[in-house]
Amino acid sequence: MVVRGEAGIGKTLLVRRVLDEQAGSGVRIFRGACAPMSSATAYSGLGATVTAALSQSANSQFPSAAAARAWSMQTLAGVLDDGKRSTVLLVEDVHWADWSTLDLLAHLTRNLPERRLLVLLTWRDETVEPDRLTWLGEVLRTPGLVDLPLRRLTEQETLRQLRALQPNCTAETIATVYGRSAGNPYLNVELIRGDLTVPASLRQLLLARLQALSPTARAVVAATGSLARALDDDDLLAAADSAADAVREACESGLVIRDSEVGCAARHPVIAEVAYDQLLSSERRDLHARLAKHLSERIGGDTTASVIAEVAEQYRRANDRDAAFSWALMAARAAEKEYAFAEAGHWFSVASSLWRPSDLADDRVPPRLVLAERAASLLSGAGRHVEALALLDAAVTDRDTEVGTLAALLMRGTLRGLTDDLAGAMADLQRARRLVSAGDDRTLGQVYISHAMMLRGYAHTAETAEAAQAALEHATKAGDTRTIGQARSMLGAVAAIEGRLDKAFEEAVAGLKIARDLAEPEDLAMAAMHLTFVHGLRNDTDQVVAVADTIQSELRHLMVNEHWVEGILESNAVYNLYLAGRWDEALDRDDNKGRLPSGPAFKDSQLALIHLARGNLQKAVELMHGQEVFAVDDQPQDKSDYAETMALVRLVQHRPREALALVLDSAELSHDTEDEPMAGSLLCIGLEAAVAAQSADGFDRLVALYRRAVSGFAAGALAAVVDGERSRIRGTPDPAAWLTAAQEWASLGRPYWEAQARLRAAEALLAQRRQTGARGRATAELETARQIADQLGAEPLLSRIQALAKIARVHLDDSATEHHERRGATADPQSLLTERERQVLALVAAGRTNREIGATLYMSPKTASVHVTHILEKLGVQSRVQAAAEAVRLDLTDHPESST
Repeated sequence: MVVRGEAGIGKTLLVRRVLDEQAGSGVRIFRGACAPMSSATAYSGLGATVTAALSQSANSQFPSAAAARAWSMQTLAGVLDDGKRSTVLLVEDVHWADWSTLDLLAHLTRNLPERRLLVLLTWRDETVEPDRLTWLGEVLRTPGLVDLPLRRLTEQETLRQLRALQPNCTAETIATVYGRSAGNPYLNVELIRGDLTVPASLRQLLLARLQALSPTARAVVAATGSLARALDDDDLLAAADSAADAVREACESGLVIRDSEVGCAARHPVIAEVAYDQLLSSERRDLHARLAKHLSERIGGDTTASVIAEVAEQYRRANDRDAAFSWALMAARAAEKEYAFAEAGHWFSVASSLWRPSDLADDRVPPRLVLAERAASLLSGAGRHVEALALLDAAVTDRDTEVGTLAALLMRGTLRGLTDDLAGAMADLQRARRLVSAGDDRTLGQVYISHAMMLRGYAHTAETAEAAQAALEHATKAGDTRTIGQARSMLGAVAAIEGRLDKAFEEAVAGLKIARDLAEPEDLAMAAMHLTFVHGLRNDTDQVVAVADTIQSELRHLMVNEHWVEGILESNAVYNLYLAGRWDEALDRDDNKGRLPSGPAFKDSQLALIHLARGNLQKAVELMHGQEVFAVDDQPQDKSDYAETMALVRLVQHRPREALALVLDSAELSHDTEDEPMAGSLLCIGLEAAVAAQSADGFDRLVALYRRAVSGFAAGALAAVVDGERSRIRGTPDPAAWLTAAQEWASLGRPYWEAQARLRAAEALLAQRRQTGARGRATAELETARQIADQLGAEPLLSRIQALAKIARVHLDDSATEHHERRGATADPQSLLTERERQVLALVAAGRTNREIGATLYMSPKTASVHVTHILEKLGVQSRVQAAAEAVRLDLTDHPESST
């Protein structure tokens, strides 16, 4: 639950009162809070009780930084997991939180187990950093999360609040308070208890309260906001430069609340902010210097990253360069040891900015660029790509002789590639290549694989293959397992594009295995993307879906935030389900996976195809809103995906010339590139548009541009469609071509295209009705097409079939279908089931629930439920018990292994 609102609206009072009511009930309550200066202190919002478990990490070994990070998330989540008791984690003022705290909270909200755990957050709705607003937006999309925005009180509610405080206050007084507070509850209380003539803003009112204190007491109040925790008496004395009277003055004023058990804190966080804002620059530096000295003297030999970061932050704000540099290095290394990568990156960045050549006198101090590259690497690993790139842009100079330049160039090239700056990325890689020693095979392999990765998305197959092969050779010599895996995965993608599917499968599987062994999420995501691509070309929908589900589950374990490639995995799964006619299963995946708050999802284009086929034009158009961001000329495949759906939208809207223009524009871009052979579906749509627009020139141009699209496992079907559409545009529809297309589509398991081809065949046959048997054959084709369209729920296609039948006076319900008998009750029931459905059925027979089936086969419980529904329909049974009996009869009771 997120409780949101402006300062003074009552967030803290509400959540604390709710938790106080649980006192003595047996509920475990963990309390934490964030502060204005806590953004660089790892896990500052969680409290020592929760984070103490991370001290066990010192001797742990992990295959990758991501695996270590996943361990820390699981460890902290485990502290909150008590199957016997209910637990509440309260974190206040999350808008100030550090990124490790935010990552854990995001992980907890997305992975709430089936146990009694409440994560309760407060958030102040004021100006915050854009990336934190993005975080909030992502969290608020989490299913099951309760968003509780608090509003200001009405005048009537203000009356009730104030009468509870002062029963005798007059209506005139209440009206005056409300007129000045506008219903802010905290301001109401301050005004009714004080002078009604004071300024009406909360900050101005608190400033007036502060003016009554001595300067030293005001510094004490300001100090309460300088650490990410409550202060103890010694902390306050240090802030007051040992002036105990000033500490007492601050506490007796009511602006600082002193609790012997919890510690000392400002009565309201805004009080500390206002007090700090009023200090002069020199007063702030002096305050931080006193606190830094005090805190550093208290540190023992074995301390946490957050404690070290407290000292580093105080010295940094005190402008003590030497001390800030030393403590920043210590804070960075301590945070890295605790797998708090964003905070480690921050402190390495601070150290880099403070570095001086004289620091090299200490052998333990790395060179400036080494610090900057390490900071960028850690920030990038925490998903802070833009921040990491800005850091390196400022750090890298034109001098190739500076120590660390090569590594910094490689990292900056990678970051530029992630931010779509191909020219900048290639320039960095070329410069890095010149700096590599001839015998440094490890670095050469890394340069070449980075080169291959940059080119892969821009239709440069030959260059990609050359770079990936060179990377593989150098990495093999150096024994660099990670680069070997990346290169093999990349070579698998190249082999798939070239039509060498067996080789593609071999390399993609090898790359995925290495990525899994190393637990590298970036490699895992890319290898899975390549493998789903290969499975799709092999027409293996079950395996496309299995890989997408399995790898997304593994990525969720290794990463806090969603990897952008997950959107492509989802898109591949949805599109292949669409092709296979498994539309309900595809639509079941229409959730928030792959959809960022700031933009659309890759899979929306594919989902729109299904909605178009089912007659929901409005939904399709909604899904395509924003998809134009993918339709860029330097990404031909993405532009083809966009054109495929939008051309169909235009056809449905009876705008065939616009549809044809979209397809031709994409065809011009893809012609003679690696994307041309992948454009079979787009070719079919474009030909239909050309016929509808009666554009013979457009038809011929499209066939010429997409000549290589008539290839692969669907070559026979595509060639027949070209012949069939050519006969239509010439005005002499050829039933033979469409019958061939229907048979080919049927053999490939593409029911929607089969039904469309049978409709076209029926149209052509009815045009030849004088020929013996033509009408009967047309009737059979229409009946088969009707059955398929009905099963798919393809209402527009079904309407066209029924309209043709009505015009031709064909009675579909009475027709015989011997020529094209569909698989039905007389067929072997086992043959009706896909491999995935047979696996699900075996688990149903074993008595597994949908959740258990999902866990075994790496799918969501909802997807498992859809599979079970389809199985019951195909077997013609009504219950899971009856399905289990069928599984025994069909000898499908062996428990399936989870597959990829």
